Amino acid sequence: MQLFILSTVLGCAGVVLPALLYYVIRAIGGEGPSERQMRQEVVRLKQQLQSISMVDQFASYARIQRKINSLNQQYKAKVSERSIGEQRVQMTIGGLIKAVVGMSCAWLVWENVSEPVITLPGSLVWPLGPLLSFPSCQLGQISVMVWLGVVKTVCGQISSALPSRAPKPSLHSPPTFMQTPTPVSPPLD
Repeated sequence: MQLFILSTVLGCAGVVLPALLYYVIRAIGGEGPSERQMRQEVVRLKQQLQSISMVDQFASYARIQRKINSLNQQYKAKVSERSIGEQRVQMTIGGLIKAVVGMSCAWLVWENVSEPVITLPGSLVWPLGPLLSFPSCQLGQISVMVWLGVVKTVCGQISSALPSRAPKPSLHSPPTFMQTPTPVSPPLD
């Protein structure tokens, strides 16, 4: 029974841990105070821009618009830098997790090559009996190597059926600002 639990946990860990890592990194590496301050400044400037008449006060309108565009560029650069850092951490730690899980699975197979995870009556596994007992178990037994493959396949199929890990807009995601062109003065007739 211990072999069954250990092999099932290790088989699921290779699929579940990288997905959990994604959410942990997203929670820890949220928007920083400087990014939040820039975003609030852009919102404040946009409100100020709406209160100014473009025709009557063109110079101040254009100056505020250029400041908004500059802050948008700085904000996008900071968000891009943060997301690149998050991806590096995720790739590094995710690779380490997969390597540790892979080595643990290889050790588990090596140590328990002839021990069955589950023993079933031969009639239940009749057409697939020799495949399930591969490499050195008796007919009607399921080997560790086959069980790990089955668990990883099932966990992978379940995780692919779940909703995507693609980031969805939330309160903590960066707002999208439209780049508005600097206005031109109206014709003088």
